[in-house]
Amino acid sequence: MDGSAVFDMSVFDDPADLRVPGLDEFRSLSGSARDELFMSVERMSRRLEAVKAVMLADVKSSLGFLDDHHHNSQAWFRAVTNNTPAASKSAVQVADLLAAHSLFAVAFAAGEIGLQHVKALAALYANERCRDALGLVEHELLDAAKTLVYRDFTVCCDRFKAHADPDGTMKDHALARENRKATLSMVGEGFILRIEGDALTGEILQNVLNAHADAEYATDVAERLAKYGPDDAKNHPLRRTNAQRQFDAVQTIFAKAAGTREIADLVPIVNIICTEATLAAAAREFFGTPSVPDGHSWREHLCETSDGTPVSPYDLIVAALLGNVRRVLIDSCGRVIDLGRKSRVFKGAAREAVLLTGDRCSWPGCHMRCGSIQIDHLQPWARAAGLTKSVNGGPCCPIHNRAKHNLGVTVIRDETGWHHYRPDGTEIAPRQQPPPQAA
Repeated sequence: MDGSAVFDMSVFDDPADLRVPGLDEFRSLSGSARDELFMSVERMSRRLEAVKAVMLADVKSSLGFLDDHHHNSQAWFRAVTNNTPAASKSAVQVADLLAAHSLFAVAFAAGEIGLQHVKALAALYANERCRDALGLVEHELLDAAKTLVYRDFTVCCDRFKAHADPDGTMKDHALARENRKATLSMVGEGFILRIEGDALTGEILQNVLNAHADAEYATDVAERLAKYGPDDAKNHPLRRTNAQRQFDAVQTIFAKAAGTREIADLVPIVNIICTEATLAAAAREFFGTPSVPDGHSWREHLCETSDGTPVSPYDLIVAALLGNVRRVLIDSCGRVIDLGRKSRVFKGAAREAVLLTGDRCSWPGCHMRCGSIQIDHLQPWARAAGLTKSVNGGPCCPIHNRAKHNLGVTVIRDETGWHHYRPDGTEIAPRQQPPPQAA
């Protein structure tokens, strides 16, 4: 379908439709009223981006770029907007998506989904191996784009890609492993260390690095406490930034290995989040039994690390056979179900269960990952419902954990992620709610 047919340019003729609020008006607002006024400008921006995409699609379909002897629509866009090749390529991908899928075009023009979400969808459409399957699940993907934060949505897109193109995913995974490399380049007075490989190995390395970075963080906290005392310590910054602690953690890892050339006998346990359907299908393929379609949605076929990185089902089976993988049982909201024992604080298995499906601060726009991440009760411990179970826990950085209690913010988690509500009942940075399920 020609996406340009979806739009009527006359809708932008009314100046009131594009009214930009004055700063005095904006400054007089707070809370949900301020957020909504800002979002009205954001929706206006999305509508204009949609119109630009339609114009670009028209230039491509009509061969209008030939008027001034441009090679293609991407070259035309690059010349007219004085833009980069990467930005021009992305713009053409968005235009192609909206021209082919009016459902996404209408939602984007209405300001219901953001530009970055549209670019993620456009990247899927640009993949010829996923293009045909995209039309079969466009309603599901649109609902996800409307309701999920961007990071969770990219995980959703990765899941779709892995399910729609398993052969391509396997090929990409094998290629990543085959092309693994580590290089250290001296650049002026510094150096750049770069390591590339497959996702599963990356998860193992990330776990080791995080453990050492947490130790570096604990050292900084202890030093600050000793220097300023317990009453004043939090008023002073830590000695090192998170990036510096990450670097020092790598240096520590290398220093520990400097005294030996022996192969390490430690095999870290990697948590791979999957469903029973995925594991069963992967086992059938591994042992040479053809898979039988089970009719499940692509959303139910998960096979990924705890940070959402897709993992080859082949590696899932190998890891399961070697015994160094744990399957993690999750519910529809992505929470680990009933792991650990009752306790006043989240520690040990109870803390790990919460972090397995999200080790970043859940506060809107924060998503910080650090060694000081805290697990707090969604329903307070003092209440009868405030049990120390993974379904009642959520990760917060120290600042937002205190803010949650000081401001009286209520936190819930559903299928679309974390939601934070002010005492007056309005949501901080609200997203659209998913449509009701058919009976």
